[in-house]
Amino acid sequence: MKWEEVTNSPFIKYKIMKINNHQITAKHFAYEGCHKIYLIENQNDFEEARSNGYSIYPIRQLEQTYEDSCSLRFISNWGLSKQYVNQFEPAIFEK
Repeated sequence: MKWEEVTNSPFIKYKIMKINNHQITAKHFAYEGCHKIYLIENQNDFEEARSNGYSIYPIRQLEQTYEDSCSLRFISNWGLSKQYVNQFEPAIFEK
């Protein structure tokens, strides 16, 4: 799967989401299956996350993935320059 395929699909609908009052512009996130959740903001993030073994999911699955993750969970952007939810901090999702 390529970045263009997942970002330009006419079959995927995106809603504006906020987490802890931060508007989310990412359309996808990377998840390693336990607690690390990274928002994918561009093609470089996408390619790097995939090459590091992360699965990529549509943003609409973020809240459920967060809820199903272990208690060490956090949400950051891939570049680690933005923290949306720190470990042991509650996450408030708004759509």
